Amino acid sequence: MTLGPEDRARIVELEGAANFRDFGGYPARDGRKVRRGVLFRSNRLSQLTKGDIAALEAAGIATVFDLRAPREREADPTAWQASHLAFHTWPPGHKRRLVDMARDYPQDAGGAEALMLDFYAELPRTMSHAFSGIIRHIADRAAPCIIHCSAGKDRTGMAAALVLSALGVPRDLVLDDYAMTDRIVASEDDMARSLFTGRDGGARAQGAMREAFPPEAIAVMRSARPAFLESAFAGIDREYGSLTAYFEAIGIDDAVQAALRSRLLEPIPS
Repeated sequence: MTLGPEDRARIVELEGAANFRDFGGYPARDGRKVRRGVLFRSNRLSQLTKGDIAALEAAGIATVFDLRAPREREADPTAWQASHLAFHTWPPGHKRRLVDMARDYPQDAGGAEALMLDFYAELPRTMSHAFSGIIRHIADRAAPCIIHCSAGKDRTGMAAALVLSALGVPRDLVLDDYAMTDRIVASEDDMARSLFTGRDGGARAQGAMREAFPPEAIAVMRSARPAFLESAFAGIDREYGSLTAYFEAIGIDDAVQAALRSRLLEPIPS
């Protein structure tokens, strides 16, 4: 897969965060579109250079939503610290990490795919406290902002998908935004650090991942297949009845969604 012109327009070229991009600009169902330059998603921010930080400062970013577990944050502290930045973190919601769940699945591509589909089906529930917090903060003026985890794919992908859905972006565009990580090519290093703590360094984490999983399984786990995100939305429908009911259950009521749309949607130029 290759990056198209629209993909390239979204990418913010940073030396220390290859999966940093703007996920605004999409049309919403009500005839408006999501503002650009206010919603960003990324992989870990521990390798930002001085030039990267200067670019982020120029973008006026006010808030960083860090979806990593404490062990990940301790291993890879965010390189950008500033008095004007608000950082938000949440405790993990999963009873078992992805790497622990993987022991119950065949160690091949088919097993990895089943693992990811099941993991995503649970993600809206297990991380609902974080997803609710992100949407509510953004609705309450916490933008421009960055949403990120270690790889910028799974937790970040789900969070971005829910933000876009709350803004009324059609599902096919939400899925394409998620799949863009495949077109960028997600880092094996970042994926390894999300699974294996990373306290011993990226090379050691990659080694641990390669010892635990064959190459074909790693390829599936690194991928951003639309089917994974579709599994999450199907899980929402099964457990809550609909996306509308899910939002209501996690505190994203009509008033919050109206505030979110008021702040982030703008008319499409004629």
